[in-house]
Amino acid sequence: MKKSLYMALVAIFMSTSLFAQDDIKIGVTGGLINSSTSVKLSAFTVNLLNLNAINKVGFYVGAIGDVGISEKFHAQAELTYGSAGDLGFIFLPIMAKYYIVDGLNVQVGPQFNISTNVGEIKGAIRDIEDVVGSNGNLDDVISKTGVDLGFGAGYDITDNLTAQARFALEMTNRYNGPLNNSLKVRASTFNIGIAYFF
Repeated sequence: MKKSLYMALVAIFMSTSLFAQDDIKIGVTGGLINSSTSVKLSAFTVNLLNLNAINKVGFYVGAIGDVGISEKFHAQAELTYGSAGDLGFIFLPIMAKYYIVDGLNVQVGPQFNISTNVGEIKGAIRDIEDVVGSNGNLDDVISKTGVDLGFGAGYDITDNLTAQARFALEMTNRYNGPLNNSLKVRASTFNIGIAYFF
């Protein structure tokens, strides 16, 4: 958790430095989000279980900032809250944007996330731990922070209105209990929405 927090602070510092540039747009963003959590159980490199434990649709909303580094290259940071089913997340994506043609951009970068509610994830893990008999304290073994790799695309409808879609795949393992690296819990998100810049 300390490593994830450190990385988030570095990302915030970097985005703050970028906002010192002249070509800055600030706005609001929101749309639909699909949150999926996979659970993989293995032993001696043999895959025993591969389960799409949670797949929920909800919404996200928050603030967005865009910094024009050059005509083609921009940096975009967001701070959003997403809710899907009983799951709640705070997201901090920091995307490098490259305009391949006028108005159309591709995006890639890290996304830091903090879970505000992991009740459904705990339920899926509890079922597995009951079967294998490890019985860890789920409050201690499920991390609330994660680091994703995000990539997507956006289109500037007007100077102030943008549509975008992004997929983010978690690179960190949410589980750190008695099953150690045999059990991997990772979330992924897909969001599609709009951003309005003031």
